[in-house]
Amino acid sequence: MATKAKLYIATIATLAAAILAVVASRWNPESLSRFALFFGLAMVASAMKIRLPGFKTTISTNFVFILAGIALFSFGETVLIGLGGALVQSLWKTQTRPKPVQVLFNATCLTVCTAAAFWTSHAIPTMLGLNSMAAMMVLGGCVYVVLNTGLVSLVVSLAEGRSLREIWSSCYEWTFPYFLVGAAVAGLASAASYGANGVNLGVALLVMPVIYFVYVYYRMHIFRAVLDNISSVSHEHETVLASASRGR
Repeated sequence: MATKAKLYIATIATLAAAILAVVASRWNPESLSRFALFFGLAMVASAMKIRLPGFKTTISTNFVFILAGIALFSFGETVLIGLGGALVQSLWKTQTRPKPVQVLFNATCLTVCTAAAFWTSHAIPTMLGLNSMAAMMVLGGCVYVVLNTGLVSLVVSLAEGRSLREIWSSCYEWTFPYFLVGAAVAGLASAASYGANGVNLGVALLVMPVIYFVYVYYRMHIFRAVLDNISSVSHEHETVLASASRGR
């Protein structure tokens, strides 16, 4: 791996360590049992992962729970959801054994993205005097998506010496529809979960079938897109061979 990539990963890891230190110093969950249930559901969602074409990384439906956590839980709880989800996503049923540096980057990347999304979604509406869950979710979702795709694209660019713009464009193209649907599901679930009596996690249980449907549909979509691309390349290759044969 290139030296620039190693330095970049070390920087992200250091930032994530500082965030986790803040989490440890301020850890005070309102309801540990409620958080444990939500965390468990998030880990199940993290196992629903899809490998992106052209990348050695995956996306999973844990984004829905991270975004819902921003609206329903504390900073520390939400960051742990992101960290735990990254570890499950990296280690659960992998096609090849991941390298320690890959696991480290995935875990620290999601920690940083989750923390940044949480802070932005709470700080900016407060500064503007807004008390809107919708504004919070939109801000959190935008920051998470841009930062997550950007950090992943940058490490690939540094490690493989490819164009950052090209990689980021491809990553964003594949992930944006998935994140958009996930954000909608998270927003509806958060609004339905939060009532006069606090957070009702029964809604989160009901959302799990919807999340699974989104996961299956998008997995099939990517599979078909890859097959179409292979078919297109094969057809072009056959056309070139046929043209060469006629020219002899």
